[in-house]
Amino acid sequence: MLQVISDFRQWAYESADPRTRDWFLISNPAYVLTLESAYLYFIYSYGPRMMANRKPYNLKTIISIYNAFMVLANSFFAYKFLRHSYLGGEYNLFCQPMNHSTDENSIALVTNCYWYLLIRALDFLDTVFFVLRKKFDHITAQHVSHHALIVLNGYVFMYMGMDGQTMFGICMNCCIHIVMYSYYFVAMLGPRFKPYLWWKRHLTKAQIYQHIAIIIHGFIPIFYDCGYPPEFIMMMMPQGFLGLALFINFYKFAYENKSLKDSINENVCVLKQD
Repeated sequence: MLQVISDFRQWAYESADPRTRDWFLISNPAYVLTLESAYLYFIYSYGPRMMANRKPYNLKTIISIYNAFMVLANSFFAYKFLRHSYLGGEYNLFCQPMNHSTDENSIALVTNCYWYLLIRALDFLDTVFFVLRKKFDHITAQHVSHHALIVLNGYVFMYMGMDGQTMFGICMNCCIHIVMYSYYFVAMLGPRFKPYLWWKRHLTKAQIYQHIAIIIHGFIPIFYDCGYPPEFIMMMMPQGFLGLALFINFYKFAYENKSLKDSINENVCVLKQD
């Protein structure tokens, strides 16, 4: 058994992206697994017990600052990714191979992907804030699985190779997060700003269209050989279809089912995508 594990680790290392496989937090899966375990332990065990006899914390200012920071951070990375890929890196929008290049542009791209993965890990604070505010009904299986999987998959791609065809989805993800966190920021300003949030329904539609576009674009290397490993596409598709199903289900519940629409809590926000 130990030999099998050793052989697998050797295969994984030899197949990994030589540019990133020895980077801090990427070189050993123990780092990301520890982070994920700590996240799950806090939101499901330690956090609820800690808050059992406490009143909900008033985190309005902290969350507003957090939302503003996430708008700026995602704007920064959207610019960087587009600059080093489709709008300046000579990327092919239809199908882009993965070649583990070491030129200046490619290194800049994967370096920004590394820091962007840390931003996606920072999304864990969304759930932490729910715990500290005792909004336990917001901590759904869908919410938690999405946050956990996006970081885990991000780690795998950073280890094996983040550039290539997947950059399309990363760029779209950045852009949708800019809009989403802008919505959350305005929503935290209070009831008087509610009239300015009329576009929530359209944001949900945009999230659905994003998933559809990423899935369709992601399937291209399976039918057209441009040098991007098809197995990587198959690895990321389950999360794509899961996210699409969740958003479609939310849209139907929130906007199409008239009998249930009136019972929706006014505090329910648009489901988040990463």
